[in-house]
Amino acid sequence: MGGRTTRSPWLATLASLGLVACPGPPSSVDGGSSGTTGTTLGTATEATTAEGGTSSSSGLDGTTGAGSLPPAPTLVSPIDGAVDVPVQTELCWTLVDDPDGDAVRYRVFVDDIELGEGIQGEQPGWEGPCLGPLDFAHEQTFAWWVQAFEVDDPQRVSEPSPTWSFTTVYDGISSTVFEDDFEEDRGWEVSGDALTGAWVRGDPVPASHLGAPSQPGRCAGGSACVFTGQNAAGQADDEDVSGGRTVLTSPPFDLGGAAAATVRLRRFFYESSDQPGPSLRVDLLVPDARVPGGYVAHALEQLDQPTTSTPHNRWTPREYGACSIPMVDGSRLRLTATDVGTGILEAAVDSVSVHAHDDASVCGSGEGGLCDPTQGATACPGELLCCPQGSIHRGIHRCAPAVAGLDFDDPPAAPEDPGNGAVGCDAPDLVIDESWIEPVLTDIFVHEGTCELYEGCVGGLGWRTILRFTLTASNIGSRDLVLGVAANEPDVFHYSECHDHHHFDEFATFELRDEFGVVASGFKPGFCLLDSYSWAWPNTPGHYDCANQGISRGYADIYESDLPCQWIDVTDVPPGDYTIRAALNQARADSAVPVLVERDYDNNVVEVPVTLPLP
Repeated sequence: MGGRTTRSPWLATLASLGLVACPGPPSSVDGGSSGTTGTTLGTATEATTAEGGTSSSSGLDGTTGAGSLPPAPTLVSPIDGAVDVPVQTELCWTLVDDPDGDAVRYRVFVDDIELGEGIQGEQPGWEGPCLGPLDFAHEQTFAWWVQAFEVDDPQRVSEPSPTWSFTTVYDGISSTVFEDDFEEDRGWEVSGDALTGAWVRGDPVPASHLGAPSQPGRCAGGSACVFTGQNAAGQADDEDVSGGRTVLTSPPFDLGGAAAATVRLRRFFYESSDQPGPSLRVDLLVPDARVPGGYVAHALEQLDQPTTSTPHNRWTPREYGACSIPMVDGSRLRLTATDVGTGILEAAVDSVSVHAHDDASVCGSGEGGLCDPTQGATACPGELLCCPQGSIHRGIHRCAPAVAGLDFDDPPAAPEDPGNGAVGCDAPDLVIDESWIEPVLTDIFVHEGTCELYEGCVGGLGWRTILRFTLTASNIGSRDLVLGVAANEPDVFHYSECHDHHHFDEFATFELRDEFGVVASGFKPGFCLLDSYSWAWPNTPGHYDCANQGISRGYADIYESDLPCQWIDVTDVPPGDYTIRAALNQARADSAVPVLVERDYDNNVVEVPVTLPLP
């Protein structure tokens, strides 16, 4: 049996396989040191410098370096405009010859996001002529291009290739008939008789009421969403819904020929009053010339209870089933926020999509049927479980049979063997291997150009004392966690101009606690998720890397202690006994659920005692 291996043997194994954590090497030293000493923790001292920066295009005019620049590559496949492209696909292009015989490599971009190899700053590029296979999302259009550069002088680059695009195949279950991320105006109509708080499209200003968020401080994705009145001054009663209702109606879409439909969106709702009347209602409008107004409204959801102590006043992914409803062309969505009283009512919506299903199994109560996880054991019949679908939470839940994960201490003998651990939903399951957490105190020097200051990983300038430790995220679930190319999920990545690459937002959070609570905190923005090593089957190569992200079943992503932001800033913390609390995949402050789908969230936190010694 392939047993779990502790830390020490893996250092040699990782080096021999070339498997390293995705973020780059530790920050370079640019000054002297004054190390911290003690009997409880190991110590080290270093100084950080500014890192990264956008790659320069100098040399395009031939004024930098000798000789001519390499020619632009020619794209080969998928061909421009291709449709029904498999979700696992290679990107291929022609190799080019540098006129001066210089060695050439290639940068590959998908939706203008570079497919990196896991270092900070300038990427070493790809050999070509193909990259992949890469995992792409279903039923999505991607634009891609390639650029050649000289290995000895990466700033000497070719012109970009022409940009090609392709569209991936649908998932065989449902096809998208309407989609809107609200980044541009697609013709939603606003009506109603509310005195204030009409639906508007934009970027909301945060507001709070009675200590709870009453309007979000950002959209669920991107830079625009629709919400009920801009509280420009951040006051809860400024432009909240009052004196009537505000109605938001989508453009028409075609459900003709579908057996059923589902509607997906992310919504925010705040209501302060406990009196009946204020509400947010979501309807599917079906055309019918025989009724006044020309539509029959079919309610998908209605929220009408106070939300000061519920997760509704966070961004919440939801899916609604349109079952036993006529499926016709010209259908529309309608969201109505109503408040005729004196309380505070706010609502917001983002990332709306409508999906036509070829059969009505989604409306059934058996396997594959839509379910509500808040109903607990009664959500699905018999032994079926109500399980989230996909790798990113979109509110999609289906009744599904239970499957076994992996036993972390005694996994099955080979990757192809069935699971032998706890049963649950067919999903990934991330856990932290506590044995890797060996805290070390380090002094670093931070100046105004230090990336870690820009990223919020330190509390100030000058010499800072940080508590470093290694963190591993091991997948003990029943299937891989698959993200694929970063362009699949642009809303969960942000571009760091300082580090010159995209970060996976808020992958891990750290707290240093005493008996009274949190005394210091930190977080780890993951550059990417990848297979650093297999804890279940040693020496078995992984599948996922920084270009094609994920964590395989039986594998772990490791963030070594010497990586940027893999620490807690303890500069102002007095000596004493504390606890490090490390957590993976926690719900963000403005979200009701974690970003990544897992079968179990109760095993995402570990606590390790630590003592900060006297100086």
